[in-house]
Amino acid sequence: MTSTSAPTIIDLKTSFLRSQILALSRPLKPSPAWEASYTSAREVEEEHLPRRRAVDESIQKVNASLKQHNRLAFPPQAQRHVAEQIDKLYWRAGEREREFGCEAWAERGVDYRRDDIIAQLPPIWSAEAESVAPEQAAQYSSLQARLVTLSEKRNAARQRLEEHRQLKELLSPFEDTTKLQENLVTRNGEVEKELEKMRTLMMRVERGVGTLEKDAAGDDMEIDFEEAEKKVTDLIVGGS
Repeated sequence: MTSTSAPTIIDLKTSFLRSQILALSRPLKPSPAWEASYTSAREVEEEHLPRRRAVDESIQKVNASLKQHNRLAFPPQAQRHVAEQIDKLYWRAGEREREFGCEAWAERGVDYRRDDIIAQLPPIWSAEAESVAPEQAAQYSSLQARLVTLSEKRNAARQRLEEHRQLKELLSPFEDTTKLQENLVTRNGEVEKELEKMRTLMMRVERGVGTLEKDAAGDDMEIDFEEAEKKVTDLIVGGS
């Protein structure tokens, strides 16, 4: 009695492909619902319906064409070739998993939005991928470069945000204007009020001095500076 060995990946994939091809090669036939609908419609309106013989002949021709197509498109050699390709991809996936098992970026379900994962991505997928699938390899390199650029921009934006937060914390004591020192120049503050008083006082002094000059010129007299000084002083004291 000979012991049978376990089926290989090629054997399993070949068997699976053969079962799917057999399923596609099954003859087509009308469904029971169509049969019932055709029978009931034929009893009511027979002349406008296709003859059953014509329907059966059409289905027979379609089945013959389908069988011939499957025989030409899926010969045993093609089935074996596809199974061998699947087997190679299976072993390559296992080797790649062992090779990059220690790197986080190659793990399944990893979040590629993380900066540390983006930093681990290699600039090219592999030399083999560039020769076998150059378009996909070029697309990967483009996406990897774009991820790196976006990650750098995001880090710069985070740094600016942190700087703005620090500035906001430094300026937080000035948010409450009631706690500011009175000698600081602020809108509607004490310094602004005193400056407004000074401007009003200067205008009154200018008007007073102008009046004295006009009186002196009209009377053609010498100006009594002591009296003029006293008037200006009284004017300032009265304005304050």
